[in-house]
Amino acid sequence: MTIKELIEKLNELDPELHVFVPGYEGGYHYADVSKSDSFCLNVNKEWYYGPHESISHIDEEARQSYKIVKGIVL
Repeated sequence: MTIKELIEKLNELDPELHVFVPGYEGGYHYADVSKSDSFCLNVNKEWYYGPHESISHIDEEARQSYKIVKGIVL
């Protein structure tokens, strides 16, 4: 998802809604733009990992195999 797509979706919602993200083992936290980074897309194949990975977790040589994008983590 891009910022543009996120803004379009958010514009459809009540601006007074709170924004949460799931906690590690339950519960919820308020969302926060906590990190800006570069990401390699479609790295992880295991179902229990998100498919994308921070570039800092990928060997420099292996990075060439993936599409790299800039992004934020909420």
